[in-house]
Amino acid sequence: MKVLVADDHAIFRQGLRVVLGELDPAVEIVEAADFGEALSLARNVQDLSLLLADLRMPQMDGFEGLRALRRVLPHTPIMVLSASEETADLFRALESGASGYLPKSAPAAVIVEALRLVLAGGVYVPRELVSGAGRPLAPSEAASDRTGALTPRQQEVLALIADGHANKEIAHRLGTSEGTVKAHITAIMRTLGVRNRVQLLLAAEQRGLRPRPGG
Repeated sequence: MKVLVADDHAIFRQGLRVVLGELDPAVEIVEAADFGEALSLARNVQDLSLLLADLRMPQMDGFEGLRALRRVLPHTPIMVLSASEETADLFRALESGASGYLPKSAPAAVIVEALRLVLAGGVYVPRELVSGAGRPLAPSEAASDRTGALTPRQQEVLALIADGHANKEIAHRLGTSEGTVKAHITAIMRTLGVRNRVQLLLAAEQRGLRPRPGG
């Protein structure tokens, strides 16, 4: 696994090396201290598996920097690790292309599990930062009224997404194919009026959805 770590504090980058070693002892890490370096490495380092980025770095606004990195790496998971625990920053990071958001105060074990999730194709959002956020989490205000229009199986899929499961795990739990899960997700997005998995996950979180016992 090859990971780009972008943070302007060398001590924090060193700490992430230890955490990433727990994720994969053979991990290869490249480091950047600002958005300019991060973008250069993103363009020139082949086969990056993951990018970890701080929001507050020199040379560029953090959200502008995220959007630029997402344009260079359209399919690579980007996890934001920020000192900010403001819900508004979480939303803006996800809207700017992040695959997940973690406060720097998160324990190492939580960081490892969150990274495993985004590497598996999921989206990580700390529940404590979205609980009672007080703002719509999906682009459509009517989305919450549409939840009842979902089939029982679609509601199960949505609940498993809210609990942080990637498509392959959902397929295993429900005893179906990954293609069928993707079809359910497409139908759910259409019903709820959301455009991508991040908005879908946030909409599910707002509704407090969880997997049913034994699901």
